[in-house]
Amino acid sequence: MKNSLVRAYLDDYQNIEVIIDKAFCQGRSDVFYLTDGVTVYPLELVTSREEDRAIVYKVRFDGEINVGTEYQVMVTNNFKCILNYRFIVKTDRFDEEFYYDGDDLGSTLTDKYTKFALWAPTASRVKVEIEYGGKIKTVDMRRTENGVYRLTIAPRCVGAIYRYLVRVNGNWNEVNDPYGKASLPNSDRSVVVDLDTYKVEKLHMPELWRYTDAVIYETSVRDYSIEGTFEGMKNNLAYLKDLGITSLQLMPINDFASVNEKIPDLFYNWGYDPLQYFALEGSYSSNVNDPVQVLKDFHNLVLTAHQQRIRINLDVVFNHVYYLNTSTFDNVVPYYYFRYTGDRKLSDGTLCGNDVASEKKMVRKFILDVLKYFVNQFDVDGFRFDLMGILDVDTMNLICKSLRELKSDIMIYGEGWQMNTALEKEKMACSSNYALMPQVAFFNDVFRDTIKGSTFDAEGKGYATGGRNLTEEACDLVTGSGYGSPAQSVNYVECHDDMTVFDKLKICCKEESEALRIERVKLLLGMVILSQGIPFIHSGQEYCRSKNGISNTYNKPDWINKLKEEDREAHKDIISYVKTLINIRRKYRINKTREMIEADVDTEIVKGAIIYKIRNCNNETDLTIIINPTDKTLDYRFDGFLKLLCDGQRKPGCVGSIVCCRPVSITVLGSNLND
Repeated sequence: MKNSLVRAYLDDYQNIEVIIDKAFCQGRSDVFYLTDGVTVYPLELVTSREEDRAIVYKVRFDGEINVGTEYQVMVTNNFKCILNYRFIVKTDRFDEEFYYDGDDLGSTLTDKYTKFALWAPTASRVKVEIEYGGKIKTVDMRRTENGVYRLTIAPRCVGAIYRYLVRVNGNWNEVNDPYGKASLPNSDRSVVVDLDTYKVEKLHMPELWRYTDAVIYETSVRDYSIEGTFEGMKNNLAYLKDLGITSLQLMPINDFASVNEKIPDLFYNWGYDPLQYFALEGSYSSNVNDPVQVLKDFHNLVLTAHQQRIRINLDVVFNHVYYLNTSTFDNVVPYYYFRYTGDRKLSDGTLCGNDVASEKKMVRKFILDVLKYFVNQFDVDGFRFDLMGILDVDTMNLICKSLRELKSDIMIYGEGWQMNTALEKEKMACSSNYALMPQVAFFNDVFRDTIKGSTFDAEGKGYATGGRNLTEEACDLVTGSGYGSPAQSVNYVECHDDMTVFDKLKICCKEESEALRIERVKLLLGMVILSQGIPFIHSGQEYCRSKNGISNTYNKPDWINKLKEEDREAHKDIISYVKTLINIRRKYRINKTREMIEADVDTEIVKGAIIYKIRNCNNETDLTIIINPTDKTLDYRFDGFLKLLCDGQRKPGCVGSIVCCRPVSITVLGSNLND
């Protein structure tokens, strides 16, 4: 179509754009017709404009377009071209006419039959190519309501290999099932799955009454174990249970493009380049040649984690796809799933060449169907949204409402940066619109850069790394400022993106000894864990993980990204410190609502240190937390008897009323303690 001398596009139910290259009749035509192969309809010329190599005509059709019919446009000399369904799919009428709210898309099984359903309203024909029992056959599907194509066959074809052949805009496209739950290695055709076999048993978990009850630990499946698989991770969860975290956030586990599943050692990638959303990443399977083994392995990982009281949160990438031209979305319903600018160019706020149009009804449904699947099928506990600011407010609120009906304490949070996407700012699911999404939490980059120092300037210092000018800002952040509720603030200083804390400290605190920089690692971790909000720890942060100073290791080798046992062994003291602080946070429930903070939390600044007091914690305990990032010992005087819970020491010769808080440390004191 791109090389045709004449091209035609349907942009709403009546208006057609016809482009005629000057290589054909100087680009001129006095007549325009529309035909469905049976009837010929005249088209009215509305406007024309001349470009360097073509003339562009706007023509009007006064009849009724039957979406899904393959039309042709005829111009002078009886030259014909396919009429492409283009921006008609962006109209409100199209969304209303073809929205389908059923739950049977994809391949489903009954007692006797296998059913296939694909939403493809602009397609003129759809077939299924099925391989089962040593035979391959191709069968036409039947167009039904709302542009859904269907086929029912006998028998119950568990394990059948299939793909769709979609005739749209004059081309036959071979595609996997966008609702496919499994596929052959490297996304080579979909596989029919009996989901009842892999459903995770729901176990009783201590409920998260508030998001701030959670302590999130982020890791990559590939990085976490020697095997780099779900099974390898499952067999190594004891460390995380002992550490005390509540929620394990897995970097993308949905099928992604950039790793060869048959030879995974060839390429490393974090997986933020999605291909299939329901199917799992095959390189994380213990047997990639068995397309359902990865479902068994993930089932076992979630079940084992739940048995150890560890929740599983998934990092999901709905803001863009790996490559638009080869995506299932654009090959089934071209132009629908992606966002375009006013001048008809692809929106690229993601800087990945495409932005997913979450505001479209069937895109929103698809996103929600994926999330519901992982909650219903695997009992997943939460979702972290990559570049959430690309998505829209209404979609995020619907996600919260719908998923909370399935699991009342599910967590929904993401990156809230405002991206340059073709969506009105007030509709973006970005941090500045937090008040419009009260059940959504956001990564707090102000906390990150104020406490650690600028992510974008390796030499920039934060409050905990020597930036004394940021003391007042840090004091506010400790108490959960920045959002309507502390439950909307994911507090972090390190995640998979950008330089690790330990690597940054080598640059911004290069004048300090390594021993002192290690103390700053502990200080940063302490501020994350003890501040009001949701603490977030990147894997290995608690034992000085280094990535050789590289700030973005998304496709660097395993030797750079893999977690190292020797680092864990070398820094057991930091791990023990983190365990102590997590235990304090959880045992005394220091996390509070905004109203409770106003009544129960006080701060003051003394010689550059923050004195952070939290009253009415569990067991009627009051805590005093002294955050001292300075190079001087701070003597803190208090009334009555306070027990040392972490760090610090009582000043010799005093009757228990002064504690010495050493430089670059956090001291925790508690009152009314019976233990």
